[in-house]
Amino acid sequence: MTSPVSIFRGADEEDEQARINAMFYEADKLEDIAYRLFDESTRDAGVWQHFNEVKSAADAKRTEACRAWMNMRRKVAPV
Repeated sequence: MTSPVSIFRGADEEDEQARINAMFYEADKLEDIAYRLFDESTRDAGVWQHFNEVKSAADAKRTEACRAWMNMRRKVAPV
């Protein structure tokens, strides 16, 4: 029989994994937006600035997701 603690831990891990997946998805979408800037307009200084801002946001979100994933893996890894 499964203990209630392990049931809740599993649900928490699934919730955490879903949150991490959402962060990776958001990072991918931001990166897509950044690169689409070059398809939709000329490559002037304003476009490069906007690209850098959006790309930085994507990179930050991906870093946040990677850190969360590593922390989650440490929690579930056998000692």
